[in-house]
Amino acid sequence: MPTFKANGEQIFYVDEGTGPAILFIHSLGTNNYLYRDQIAALKANYRCIAPDCRGHGASSYSGTFTLDDVVGDHKALLDHLNIDKCHIVGLSMGGPIALCLNRHNPDIALSMTIADSFARLRDGSEDRIYATQEAVAYLSMQEFGSQYAGDRLMPTTPMDKLDELAAEISKCPPKAYVDTIRGLLTYDASGDLALVKVPTMVVVGDSDDATPMSESEFIRDGIAGSEIKVIPDAGHLSTIDSPDEFTAELKAFLTAQS
Repeated sequence: MPTFKANGEQIFYVDEGTGPAILFIHSLGTNNYLYRDQIAALKANYRCIAPDCRGHGASSYSGTFTLDDVVGDHKALLDHLNIDKCHIVGLSMGGPIALCLNRHNPDIALSMTIADSFARLRDGSEDRIYATQEAVAYLSMQEFGSQYAGDRLMPTTPMDKLDELAAEISKCPPKAYVDTIRGLLTYDASGDLALVKVPTMVVVGDSDDATPMSESEFIRDGIAGSEIKVIPDAGHLSTIDSPDEFTAELKAFLTAQS
């Protein structure tokens, strides 16, 4: 699988398919696997690019994580692949990263899909950062990942998907995970919303209690012309809970842009 060096990190990425490019940006603790089903369905008509953010999956971690850092990594990857325009899909953490990427590079996005995400600072963030720091100090990342999977995935989601999510999260070093959540929850993307000038779809699982409907409505209200699509039988990680439904909404949205 391909890797390249950017900003002192070795970044692993998936590059499959041909056609207009899609940049997939994953959630906290996961990696490119989050979009496995979408890539399988879309690669016949699109070039699907899915990097592992620094400190996640197979990518390295040198010890710093800010959204500006990660945006620099993603822009370097696009440059490395000679991609100057792409559709951008970001889930959870991927939403603020996509918005930050657009702020720094407003000519890249052909469209935006922001799923199960948020764009404003929220009460309790400092408590969550501290609780996460304490949890990973006493639990292995496999144990932490198992707890996370149980909290985030729907009760109806097959157990093998919970086990897989836990295993993928376990690849994230504890320090990288804590640094990531700190960088993520202290970044205010609310000012980035009005800078989005391309067609935008906001997606939310109907049972997402981590980033509930009010957060998606805030994003929709901040991006002119955007609309919300609700994924049935899905929680915070709707690409895992309801992959077919998520893919259908994404495919229809992308088709409408061509």
